[in-house]
Amino acid sequence: MTDNPAEKWWIEHPWRMVQTNLREIDMEDMDAEKFADELADFHATVVNFNAAGMLANYDTKLPYQKKNTHLKGSSMKDVIDACHRRGIRVVARCDFSKVPESVYKEHPDWAYRTAEGGVLLYNGYVTTCVNSVYQQKNMFDVLRELFTTHDLDGLFLNMTTLNIVDYDGNYYGPCHCRNCQELFRTEYGMEIPEKRDFNDPAYLKYYEVMMGCPAAQRKRIHEMLQEIRPTIAFNFFEFKRTECNQAIGRAPWVYDSSMNGRRSRGEDWKTVPDNSSVDFMSFRYRHSSISSPLLELRAWQSLANTGSLSFYIMGTLGKHKDRSGVEATRKVFDFMAAHDDLFSGLTSAAKVLMIDSPEIGRENAECAGLSEVLMQAHIPFKQGEPKDIRPEVLSAYEAVVLSDVRRLSDEQGAVLDRFVENGGKLVATGRTGCFNEQDEERENCVLKAFGTGTIREVREGLRTSVFELSPEDAGLLAESSEKMLGYIVPGEELVVFETGGKVKTCMTLVPEQPAGPPEICYAVGKTEIPGLYLNTYGKGTAVFVPFMAGSFYRKIGYENTFLFLKDVFLHAAGIQPIAEGLTPMCEVTVMKKSGLEMIQLVNTSGCLGNHFFSPVPLHDIQLNADAKRKKVYTLNGGKCNVKEDNGKCMLVLDRLGNYEAIVIED
Repeated sequence: MTDNPAEKWWIEHPWRMVQTNLREIDMEDMDAEKFADELADFHATVVNFNAAGMLANYDTKLPYQKKNTHLKGSSMKDVIDACHRRGIRVVARCDFSKVPESVYKEHPDWAYRTAEGGVLLYNGYVTTCVNSVYQQKNMFDVLRELFTTHDLDGLFLNMTTLNIVDYDGNYYGPCHCRNCQELFRTEYGMEIPEKRDFNDPAYLKYYEVMMGCPAAQRKRIHEMLQEIRPTIAFNFFEFKRTECNQAIGRAPWVYDSSMNGRRSRGEDWKTVPDNSSVDFMSFRYRHSSISSPLLELRAWQSLANTGSLSFYIMGTLGKHKDRSGVEATRKVFDFMAAHDDLFSGLTSAAKVLMIDSPEIGRENAECAGLSEVLMQAHIPFKQGEPKDIRPEVLSAYEAVVLSDVRRLSDEQGAVLDRFVENGGKLVATGRTGCFNEQDEERENCVLKAFGTGTIREVREGLRTSVFELSPEDAGLLAESSEKMLGYIVPGEELVVFETGGKVKTCMTLVPEQPAGPPEICYAVGKTEIPGLYLNTYGKGTAVFVPFMAGSFYRKIGYENTFLFLKDVFLHAAGIQPIAEGLTPMCEVTVMKKSGLEMIQLVNTSGCLGNHFFSPVPLHDIQLNADAKRKKVYTLNGGKCNVKEDNGKCMLVLDRLGNYEAIVIED
């Protein structure tokens, strides 16, 4: 495919990726034309094709790279040419995390080593170390050979961090190879710990080193690829790949695709997301599809949240025997292809920014739980990181949500304070702003907008403490009071602040009480400790929830926490939803481009715990949208009318099946 050297094809090219994770036998009868036809019929615009690393699907000249012995069908060059003739870009899938046992025996210093000096051998392949000569030098030779002999459009590098868990889920501990030990002693003068323990300072330092080495390696790879051909797209740089997968024994999350998509897009929407939906049941059943309604739901969610699609199967589309997931996903690929002109160039129109700050070694469950509430309350939002806390970024938003963002600099605190002072709405939870960027605990929260002074104490390990609602709380906690909840459960951790005189507080803490027997389950005494801080600061409003309400909701999912957090967003902070009466079992996103706005709805009512079925149709959905004197139409079969009530403009959608897109044109 001929390129302008300066062309960034991944930006304008519709991104509908199919990752065909090929088995070595798939090259035995590979038919390039048939393979490309299958992709074109699926409306794929990008394909992820196994190329090099553990197995070379081309005639490599490098002795330490195992050449596939089944290369009897069409060559990889033929596949690339056939795809290019159909307008399909080809991204090379490469994996250098392992080498065949025969290669290991010739180069034992390339291997990952356990604390006892053993290697991780699985089905004839030995795990390599990210700091080995193989990954620091030989890998670059392989990539240079691959990209100078083949007209590939991109690179997807699989398993770039140290792989210390095998396919059965067995954990082998930090790498103790000579290279890692020398590096760790040089950097920190310490010995590598024997096991994973995020409470161990030595392991935290080791983790820092092990995350830094692959990052530096990727930067070098990117520089080399840009030197070879500037039009090569590399994951981590030009596109960002995330994965929705399903392990046996791990419950699926209905919002997995939505969350991954927003995180990949980021605040600025500059990185193309490859939000890959895995067709199969984990490693054990790679050729059997998970629930087809879940795969279709993931695809609609990806389209609604990112404007792109990505689907991951074993083998080729034509040979894939379990067709259930393929055909379910095809619907969404077909739909996007039919409306490429509308989806091209769209960006998020959300006016709320969620700041996600994952802690070392764990997902930020607080962000996940708060995201669930925002989606279920129908408040469109984008997802950013602490680096996005800058005046020029925040000026585009009406509200910012800080999900237990513990480490904030003085400068970031000042930026957020000015945002509120100028009329913004700020919501924070947990221990936000209680630590500086060096992870040192502060005496005072860095955010003056909350009006909270000294951090009096942090209570941990709470088991039975609850917050009691009073009649005076009804104004701010309207739905909680209307439902007569009486008490709000905070979870296990609570921050207690000294407050300034103008700060409004809600609820009071009922202290610990026995969990049983029931005859003595009551608290003795009361406290004045509040469960919510509300402050008017300049022209804006700041609301602080001093406990991990999002994490508790993500873990438990009770209405108690949902209604409380919904009240925090809608009534305390004054953030307006796009659909007030719509069931929580529906996602709503808003995108825009010049002269056009698109509201997308995804029906999640088919989710029943771990089970996914076709959703129940929803009817007469009312949406807040400025559509006066504008052209309004739908893309997926529904009918939408403009309704005016007391000067307020609303859209009414007659019926929602799986998905609908409402287009509003000037």
